[in-house]
Amino acid sequence: MPLQLSPPRSSGSHVADWERTQKPRPWRNAGRLRFVVLFNLLTWLSFGGGVYCGVMLHLTEGFGRSGFWTLPLLGCLVVFAISLVTRGLLGSTTSCPLCHGKPFSAGHSAKHKLANKLPLLTYRASAVLHILFTGRFRCMYCSTPFRLGKSPENSRS
Repeated sequence: MPLQLSPPRSSGSHVADWERTQKPRPWRNAGRLRFVVLFNLLTWLSFGGGVYCGVMLHLTEGFGRSGFWTLPLLGCLVVFAISLVTRGLLGSTTSCPLCHGKPFSAGHSAKHKLANKLPLLTYRASAVLHILFTGRFRCMYCSTPFRLGKSPENSRS
């Protein structure tokens, strides 16, 4: 009988079955998480608005109405700069309570296999969209599921 160095895996994955079925934990500072989501959305929207206003400014340049798109373009650029800086500051100070990773700042650490990842998006963008639409997300470093809201023991009043 040959020696086995590791026990046989049931699912063929290095991720344990209990890890896939954990219940979401409450995030301890949901207000900060909401601001992270808000400033990520503002960054995306102001970038898209800036591109649109820039294209319209370029297209209407020959028609003598280019002055109309200048003010919205400047507004989008200001909102983009402010939201980008605020998003960076909030993202770098928001950390996972378990692994102490920074799930909302750009990092080059290894990501967990169960982390939220939508096709063609980054882990941060996927987490923001999961929070926005479901109120839940998984930490990209330790895959712990989190939810917005109060913990069950705090909700009893």
